[in-house]
Amino acid sequence: MRISTSQFQLESVRRMLDQESRLSQIQQKISTGRKILSPSDDPSGSARILDLKQVIDINEQYKRNADVLESRLAAQDVTLTGFIDAYQRVRELAVQGLNDPIGQDNRDAIATEIREQLSQLVSLASRKDGNGEYLFSGFQGETSPVIDAGSGSYTYAGDQGQRKIVIGPNRSIEDSDNGFDLFFNVDNTTENAFSAVYNLATSLESGTQSGTNLADIDAVMDNISNFRSKTGARLNSIEHQNTVNEGVVVQSKELLSDIEDLDLAEAITELNLRRTGLEAAQQSYVRVQGLSLFNFL
Repeated sequence: MRISTSQFQLESVRRMLDQESRLSQIQQKISTGRKILSPSDDPSGSARILDLKQVIDINEQYKRNADVLESRLAAQDVTLTGFIDAYQRVRELAVQGLNDPIGQDNRDAIATEIREQLSQLVSLASRKDGNGEYLFSGFQGETSPVIDAGSGSYTYAGDQGQRKIVIGPNRSIEDSDNGFDLFFNVDNTTENAFSAVYNLATSLESGTQSGTNLADIDAVMDNISNFRSKTGARLNSIEHQNTVNEGVVVQSKELLSDIEDLDLAEAITELNLRRTGLEAAQQSYVRVQGLSLFNFL
């Protein structure tokens, strides 16, 4: 079968254009560092890439959520530690005040220091987080949780809500505890964390102090200590979940790299081969184009 000159030219041009297209594609792959430039290059690989990127995005969002949660709980932990320290000092003063031989002047001095500690306790309970929201007001982050109505009357102004933050698949943790549970809903006493201290100071000033005052202080300390332990447990859970999430991200990025990252050495070899092939095709076409009937006579 004879091939006409026009057919030969068309076929030669088609082959050169194909070589140029393949050369351009490998050059683009080298410039981007990716071996899949479009879904048509590898449909199944492209779908897998989308899945892995989604897994990475989700777990990185978990990490951002965990950072917010950890910041809130760390602030709560520090605050409750300060609260316990202040309460421990109140207890020490209470024990001193229950000692009959110290005299009324000394009791008055102790009561004065206890009232100073009380101001510190109210301040701690009204602490804000890094975003300017009150830690212990539940969902009412713009409302100061403790209201001092005077004469030893303290009320809770927040609500009993607890925000849960998702930090992993089917894993969410409360970002704080509300002030009602911490300071007002105290077992084994009819007092709240602030009225107990106020009444202790008042009883010392009036000389009516008793072991009941000390028992109220102990009940509040036990309650706060219990919540501080729970806070520490939550912080440990965050650390563990972060480790799991980071492992998923690392593994997913490794799999993603295997699928989409280009083998540069292999690509350069292919580039050189295709460039050589294109040049040979072009030279062959030019030589054939220069032939005429007289070359065959």
